[in-house]
Amino acid sequence: MNAYPWPLIKTYIEFLKFYQILRHLFIPIFRKKQVPKVFGIGFSKTGTSSLYKAFGILGYRSIHFLRAGKDPKEGWIEYLKKCKFDAYSDVPMMYPGMFEKLDKSFPNSKFILTIREKESYKKSYTNYIRGSPWDIKDDQDLIKRMERFENYNKRAIEHFKERPDKLLVMNIIDGDGWDKLCNFLNKPIPNKPFPHKNIGRYKK
Repeated sequence: MNAYPWPLIKTYIEFLKFYQILRHLFIPIFRKKQVPKVFGIGFSKTGTSSLYKAFGILGYRSIHFLRAGKDPKEGWIEYLKKCKFDAYSDVPMMYPGMFEKLDKSFPNSKFILTIREKESYKKSYTNYIRGSPWDIKDDQDLIKRMERFENYNKRAIEHFKERPDKLLVMNIIDGDGWDKLCNFLNKPIPNKPFPHKNIGRYKK
């Protein structure tokens, strides 16, 4: 049985593109610009939806799954330079080479790497893509994808190791929340519970 009805998700993605265009036009009316920009660079299924909600509670012009993953004609960096959002999570922030380009193009920005324990991630990820065009082909394919996940996290941490003020590593699934995030962003802790979105049966 598929974890998600993918034909319906395709319809949702088309709706999301339209919704994001409207948000991009109107969000400056409702929220003040926040500086510096913040990029959530963790893989999908590591708490990126929760991070997106947390950004919003903190007052950021927050966006999740930018452009529903559709590449802009001018390229991601040029598009982001014109973007009216301040905080980003999920696709395309974890694309290969992306955080390095973001770091170079937005030198005053901050980065948040959401992580989770390997076995927990594997269960959540495989359930999420089951029945989709990106489903696991075989055991070797799964091994390669888990290696990519681990290597990506190591590379991100290594990239920022001399600049601890630039990167925050958060394990939202295991309980990291407002204390850690607000201290890193120099924001007061909200009088609201930290959001936990899409926490399903594959947490552990």
